[in-house]
Amino acid sequence: MWFRILVLAIGGFALGTNGFVVVGILPEIAHELHVPIDLVGQLETVFALTYALGAPVLAAVAGNIARKRLLLFGLLLVVMMNLLATAIPNLAVLFVTRMLSAIGAALYTPTASSVAASFAPEEKRGRALALAMAGLTLAMVLGVPLGIFISSAWGWHMTFAFIACLSGLAFLGILVLFPTIANPPKIGLRARLALLRRPVLLVTLLNTAPWVLGYFVVYTYLSSILQQVTHLDGVGISKMFLLFGLAGIVGNALAGYSTDRWGAMRTLVLASLALGLILCAFPYVATSFTGAAALILIWGVFDSMTIPPQQHRLLALTTEIPGVILSLNSSVIYLSSAGGSALGGLLIHFTSLTALGWVGGICQFLALGVLFWSSHLMNKAQQKELKRKEEPCPASMSVSQ
Repeated sequence: MWFRILVLAIGGFALGTNGFVVVGILPEIAHELHVPIDLVGQLETVFALTYALGAPVLAAVAGNIARKRLLLFGLLLVVMMNLLATAIPNLAVLFVTRMLSAIGAALYTPTASSVAASFAPEEKRGRALALAMAGLTLAMVLGVPLGIFISSAWGWHMTFAFIACLSGLAFLGILVLFPTIANPPKIGLRARLALLRRPVLLVTLLNTAPWVLGYFVVYTYLSSILQQVTHLDGVGISKMFLLFGLAGIVGNALAGYSTDRWGAMRTLVLASLALGLILCAFPYVATSFTGAAALILIWGVFDSMTIPPQQHRLLALTTEIPGVILSLNSSVIYLSSAGGSALGGLLIHFTSLTALGWVGGICQFLALGVLFWSSHLMNKAQQKELKRKEEPCPASMSVSQ
């Protein structure tokens, strides 16, 4: 069981690296293809937008397809698209490969979670899910900086070749080692979207948007900022991304402790305030290696303190189909990341790199406003539910009479 779940984690590591490594190699791609950096940045926008719109639709449409076949097809698509990106270094081809590899990721990632859960007995299900998803976390910590290092040493084409090899390894592991897997109950697209009719759920979901939007306004072009403002080379940039990933692990652990100890609301208020200040200061403090490292360390910690407590708040609102509400939150994350990458490209085109930090910081303060709004709606909903429970039901009244 654990070895099979480890194979799923390898696939997650490959797809997580595939999803985020482009932000670290934008300068190399732009230089070789002789195109503006803001245009190359839209490779991340296309990937995120395709994943966000494709994941819920594909989950509903592919409900009857065998889980093993779905995993294999998703990985095969990622392998083929990364090999194509390696063989044909053309911007138009890169856009197509990013779109299709995003579809592969949208097929694989949620399926891998459900398969990992089905492999494990109930008392070990949490650990099985954690191991399966560890690949995505490790991609941010190790995969992205390793991809940047490969790009600086042997060219960005080899970064895509590296991702293709990892995905191919996971493909072979699943093909050889995995048995036939029973399909979970199918939930249609209409049932998934029905949750959005509840105002408190909708606003709480929207709370994710400005956090992620502000993050990707800066993160998508972080390599360009470190190159032009901090004056780092490829190795130095990869070290900064490694530091960011390690800080994210610390922040993720702190988020769990803080949410349990002081509550999700206080954790999110602290994180939003800190992120707003950090991003506003980033273009001015990141002029030296020490300043950039300090800000990236703090940014990585507080950024990772937003998603876990936000998921905690969402799960507190619905116990019916928790997997669906979390998948909708994932779609919001990817839609917002696409918007952040696109907005960052526009800011660079019409202003300068300095504007990225200010806009990213303002988005965090906007998230704080939406957070208080959603909290107000949650309190009203809880009071209404409490009042409903306290009212005597007609049956009990008639018995007493």
